[in-house]
This record gives sequence, C-alpha cells and structure tokens, in this order.
Amino acid sequence: MRLSEKDRKFIKDWQVKRASKVSFFLGVILQIVLLTVTYKLVLTFIFKEIFDLYIFLEFAIFGLVLGLVMAFLKYRMNEKRYKRLKSGK
Repeated sequence: MRLSEKDRKFIKDWQVKRASKVSFFLGVILQIVLLTVTYKLVLTFIFKEIFDLYIFLEFAIFGLVLGLVMAFLKYRMNEKRYKRLKSGK
C-alpha cells in the first residue's frame, strides 16, 4: 500500500509524539482549560457580571475534565490511525 505524503508525515510525527505521551496529554488539557476559562472571562465581561473565584475554579475544573476526555479520545484516534497505516506499509 502506497502512503501519501500526509500519511508518511503523520507516521513520523506520531512516533515522536507517542514517545512523549505526558506532554501530548498536557498540551491538549492546557488548551481546553485555557479555552474554558477564557470563555467564562469573556462572558463575565460582556454581561457585566460579578467575577467570583468560585466560578473561575468551577470552569477550570470543568475544563480539566473536558481536557482529559478530549486528550484520551484524540490519543486513541491517532493510535488507531497509526496502527492502520503502519500495518499497511
């Protein structure tokens, strides 16, 4: 099976990323946490609500849980693609 340039690049990149699973997971989690906290800050600013530390922590924890789930799902999806492409090589 001939692999496209995109698939060859994915295999090469994923070999490096899977070796550093922790940094992959932390990167995805950090992105999601920052996104949810920024979302809450923007909503607070737009609606002129009072910003409470409890709400900030609530959204940070929500972002952390969502980030863990997304990181796990993204890792599994990439791992399946890697195995499929690697076996067809």
